[in-house]
Amino acid sequence: MGETRPSTGVVAHHKKPMRKLEYRGSGHSHRQPPPPPQGLTVWLPQEDEDEDREVVLELQEYDHHEQLRWDERGVPGPPRPPRPRGVGGVLQLRVRNRYGRPNVSLSDRIELQGEDEATLRELLVSLQKQVTVMSSNLSAKLDELQRGDRHLETTVALHEIRSQLQELTRSVESCQSEVCEVKRDMVAIRSELDTVQQVKEEIEELREYVDRLEEHTHRRKLRLLQQGLTFFLCIAIGAAVLGMLQFGYNTGVINAPQQNIENFMKDVYKSRYAEDLTEETVKLLYSVAVAIFAIGGMFGGFSGGLIANRFGRKGGLLLNNVMGVGGACLMGFAKLAHSYELLFLGRFLIGVNCGLNTSLVPMYITEIAPLNLRGGLGTLNQLAVTVGLLLSQVLGIEQILGTDDGWPLLLGLAVFPAILQLVLLPMCPESPRYLLMTKHWEEEARKALQRLRASSQVEEDIEEMRAEERAHSAEAFISMTELICSPTLRHPLIIGITMQLSQQLSGINAVFYYSTELFMSSGLTAETAKFATIGIGVIMLFMTVVSIPMMDRTGRRTLHLYGLGGMFIFSIFITISFLIKEMIDWMSYLSVVSTLGFVVFFAVGPGSIPWMITAELFSQGPRPAAMSIAVLVNWLTNFLVGIGFPTMKTHLENYTFLPFSVFLGVFWIFTYRQVPETKNKTFEEISAIFRHGGDR
Repeated sequence: MGETRPSTGVVAHHKKPMRKLEYRGSGHSHRQPPPPPQGLTVWLPQEDEDEDREVVLELQEYDHHEQLRWDERGVPGPPRPPRPRGVGGVLQLRVRNRYGRPNVSLSDRIELQGEDEATLRELLVSLQKQVTVMSSNLSAKLDELQRGDRHLETTVALHEIRSQLQELTRSVESCQSEVCEVKRDMVAIRSELDTVQQVKEEIEELREYVDRLEEHTHRRKLRLLQQGLTFFLCIAIGAAVLGMLQFGYNTGVINAPQQNIENFMKDVYKSRYAEDLTEETVKLLYSVAVAIFAIGGMFGGFSGGLIANRFGRKGGLLLNNVMGVGGACLMGFAKLAHSYELLFLGRFLIGVNCGLNTSLVPMYITEIAPLNLRGGLGTLNQLAVTVGLLLSQVLGIEQILGTDDGWPLLLGLAVFPAILQLVLLPMCPESPRYLLMTKHWEEEARKALQRLRASSQVEEDIEEMRAEERAHSAEAFISMTELICSPTLRHPLIIGITMQLSQQLSGINAVFYYSTELFMSSGLTAETAKFATIGIGVIMLFMTVVSIPMMDRTGRRTLHLYGLGGMFIFSIFITISFLIKEMIDWMSYLSVVSTLGFVVFFAVGPGSIPWMITAELFSQGPRPAAMSIAVLVNWLTNFLVGIGFPTMKTHLENYTFLPFSVFLGVFWIFTYRQVPETKNKTFEEISAIFRHGGDR
């Protein structure tokens, strides 16, 4: 039986003795197990041991540069050229003798060994089977090698993928941290959005509330604008403006009896010192009598704010009449006492009285007047001043009291406005604003409003006062020093002071104090000059009455611009008439007409508006201090004009009014650029103008 060689080849079985055929390939010995099978071993039958007839079978396959060869042990086989990959494997079977003759074919060998045909045929079948198995094994090996290559490539790819996965993991972890941060930011943003939404809702609610409040304020303002005059309101205003009548009367009363007063001073001096006064000294003493009134006015105006806060508006006016009565009595008894010093003292005291009146009266009227009547009622200040001026001019003519014996009575008549005010004021209520906002006496303020409005429905006025009080809660009381240093209040203070300067530096006091002499220097006779002065008073009274309804229709600022512009033009005409009066006879009448026109435009604007607008520009807290400063400036310039005009007239002669023309031009520009309109505005609205930039 044949011998079996496991895992190294395929075994063919034959009855006869067998010779071993070996497969040589890749340098491996098949006596030991090679790597995956690359060949096979076949045993052929052999009849004798003749080596010359040794049969060699050789199987060769050319693929992937490999050579498979069958031979016997020790017989080398010729190499064959390799067949390239992709052509496919080719199996060849050759027979050669042991001497290595390669061209011996298998058929020749079989003929030599005929008896072995059957055995060879069996061998070929077996060999064919073994070739088939070998081919299968080779295919399996190739598949395994290909799988090995793919496994290597896969390992490398997996390694790269693993590295990329690690990097991706790190990136994912980084992204996760960033996502966490983004989530936290989103939570914060969501919280902020919720807050913003909440604030937005609050703003919407606040806007709705503001709209409702504005609508309510508008309705309240409309109701305030529908208020009218009542009996007690007329009594209160009439009693208050007596103080301004006192001011106007004492401003003009010294003008008409100038010659009589100068004669009195000469007589007193001569009786004391037994010598005559020079004309220059007499003029100086008369100028003192005129100017000391303004000095007293400065003291009174400066203390007006303190008196108003301490005793109230009504209480301050009542106390002020003590000064009025005292000053009038001293002036009235000066000739009887044969002392011009009493005349000076009386003029000083009545000046203090008038200074307080110019501070307290506009403040009182502004605070008690309804919103729609505040401008017109404020004009009553100037109307009372004009009435006082006219009354003093009419009573000062020679036919009435303009005589050496009548002038003391003319000056002493100033006692009657003071006495009349003392009688009427106790029937009038105190300023409701003072009671509510300064004293915080709401019930007393409500009662005062009910009397002034003649109605129990005064809630609109109370709410308007409370709104002003809330807006200016930090301004319960402001001193003059705090007022001057306050950046918010500095602008309205400058406006108030400039408005007072525009009244006094316009040249109107030169007309009031020296109108008679001015007309006489223009060529009129003394009697005609006095009647021309009376004409000035009449014109002022008429134009003041005309301007009352215009004040709340046209507006304060507009009327003031008209007044200053007209005064500027007529001041130029006055200067021209002075220059050519000697060349043309009728130019003296042009001087009179120009002076009357000058006074008309003064009555339209600068006569009344500065007193009223100063009180309107400030809220309840700083109003007294502001009025004190403004009135002080007014009286100071009044004094300077009164004392300096005679000297200025001497030096400038026909150009006397030219400096006033320059001032009027400057004041017109200032009013146009800086002064706001206060018509039909509440005190809170006026204050808001300056808080938001000072719109005109």
